[in-house]
Amino acid sequence: MATPKKKQQEIPTPQVEARIDRLVDGDFKTKAYASATIGGAFAVHGIRVIESDKGRFISMPQESYKKNGETKYNDTFHAITAEARTALVEAVNDAYEQKLQEQQEQKSDAPEQAMSQQM
Repeated sequence: MATPKKKQQEIPTPQVEARIDRLVDGDFKTKAYASATIGGAFAVHGIRVIESDKGRFISMPQESYKKNGETKYNDTFHAITAEARTALVEAVNDAYEQKLQEQQEQKSDAPEQAMSQQM
């Protein structure tokens, strides 16, 4: 006799908060490193914001290893549901956009600050 299948439980999407730990200067594909707090209970570090020819994407923390002379990568953290991944990607993207805006504002304020200090 076959066992009845369990009903798929609805998993609520956790609250995700992200912050940019470091912007990367220079002409690199990796533009920033981020951290995220999930549901107020878990922290994930080493999330990368990457700009490629196909656009921006978020790369999860990963480890590398060699197999048959070829380097392979495994995510050490990843979302289980599409909704959770979307929440994480949106939170990191929002934090990245905000950090870029803050950086632009600091650059535009710098000449004004320099002039006011000279007076």
